[in-house]
Amino acid sequence: MTEQRADVTTLRRACGHTLHSILPALIAAVSVAATTNAAAPPPQATEAYDFAKQLAQAGPRPAGSPAERRAHQRVANRFRTAGLRVGFERFTVPGKGTSRDVIGIRDTPARCLVIAMAHADTVPPAPGADDNASGVGTLVALAPALAAGSAPKCDTWLVVTGSEERPYTRQPDHLGAAALVRRLERTHRLRDVHLALSLDEVGRGKRFELRSPVARTRPTVEQPILEAARAAHVDVTWLRDSATGNSDHRELALAGAPAAKLGVPDEPLRHTASDTPERLQRGAFARVLRVVWPLLGELS
Repeated sequence: MTEQRADVTTLRRACGHTLHSILPALIAAVSVAATTNAAAPPPQATEAYDFAKQLAQAGPRPAGSPAERRAHQRVANRFRTAGLRVGFERFTVPGKGTSRDVIGIRDTPARCLVIAMAHADTVPPAPGADDNASGVGTLVALAPALAAGSAPKCDTWLVVTGSEERPYTRQPDHLGAAALVRRLERTHRLRDVHLALSLDEVGRGKRFELRSPVARTRPTVEQPILEAARAAHVDVTWLRDSATGNSDHRELALAGAPAAKLGVPDEPLRHTASDTPERLQRGAFARVLRVVWPLLGELS
């Protein structure tokens, strides 16, 4: 019995010594985790607003033009600076030149994929502040939070597409979204898509519409978006798309991916020279980010 007690005492002392020796390392690890989390604030509406204003101040960005290319280069630089892996999907715009999609990628070990996208091009002479520098600015603001935050459950792509504007390209499809579908098919990722959300005209107003080409809201697509909006106290109403849709989500939906568009109910100055930076409203960006950022985490 005495020997057993001695053995227990020795074991306790050994355990206490081991705990004492590793405790500083445990505290350091917790401190590092806390520091990392503190370094990843939520997306900032000011960043989205400022980028959108600067993009529109540079003037029209027609599909396949040097201006569209410069806009894409600015986005790629911001994605890289944020810490995202950057990819490009280049394609030809018939009669206009070459365009591309810029993809900011947060990789994970998972196979599932969530996409947020916005088109960079405009219909001349429009400088395209709301349509759609607003959507591009929103993605740029999401990039630092996505890169520095906790790893999402799914791969997440922020895609700034080119050549969406069919009135200018005179093509039946939104060309950048069609190129994105080809990339997904080529890399066998199309079936991995949990959601492809187009942000199109999100820089004004207090109300937004969620549109998708389906007969009713789906539990894993529209309903989580509407729930995120309610939680953020943002007024979002779902409407069924007319025909197959009129933004980048159309091509994803036609390919069989769950897709939808978030934007203002109406944009009376769409495709006109009056869609200027002065029309953008910082509060609109704050509202959209309050919906989309938690949504990315929820679906991921």
